[in-house]
Amino acid sequence: MDSRTKKILKYIPVFLISVNIIFLLAPRCFSAEKGPAKVIVRVVSKDAKIIGSGVGGALVRIKNIETGETLAQGKQDGGTGDTDRIMVQPRKRGGVLYGTPDAAFFQAEIPLDKPTQVEIYTEAPLAYPHAIQKGSKTLTLIPGKHILGEGIIIELSGLIVNILDPSPKERLKKGEGILVRAEIRML
Repeated sequence: MDSRTKKILKYIPVFLISVNIIFLLAPRCFSAEKGPAKVIVRVVSKDAKIIGSGVGGALVRIKNIETGETLAQGKQDGGTGDTDRIMVQPRKRGGVLYGTPDAAFFQAEIPLDKPTQVEIYTEAPLAYPHAIQKGSKTLTLIPGKHILGEGIIIELSGLIVNILDPSPKERLKKGEGILVRAEIRML
């Protein structure tokens, strides 16, 4: 062996020990342990407030994409959030917008044994079947890594339209003008 090879071989054990120490001391991104992931989901109306109990709330379903298994399902109930914070004040990155007291949300604790890709499906407003909108979002949940605070935001577009006059039971005459009155509001 030449002198260069001898020098290299001399440092290999030091290098291997150093690499092992780094792996032992470095924090792990993905835990091999099983554990729940706590998740908050908030269903909101586009450019408006949280969909709350006043319009029937929202259905939320969390499904494992790989297996099709429903991991959690329930109803978002509660208030529509802080009007001034959501509708008036300028938004600041990292600021609390929806996660205020009495604001509606759905929370689940999902047992996981590995990182799992899920679909979060929502539909609302439940009290107005004719106005139901649907939305979904996919993401990966990691055992022990919680998504709380503002949570996962799913935004739905649409309006609730209720015809007030003429009544659905009222017969209309062909060729005759009618006046239509309607109540229109955000989801």
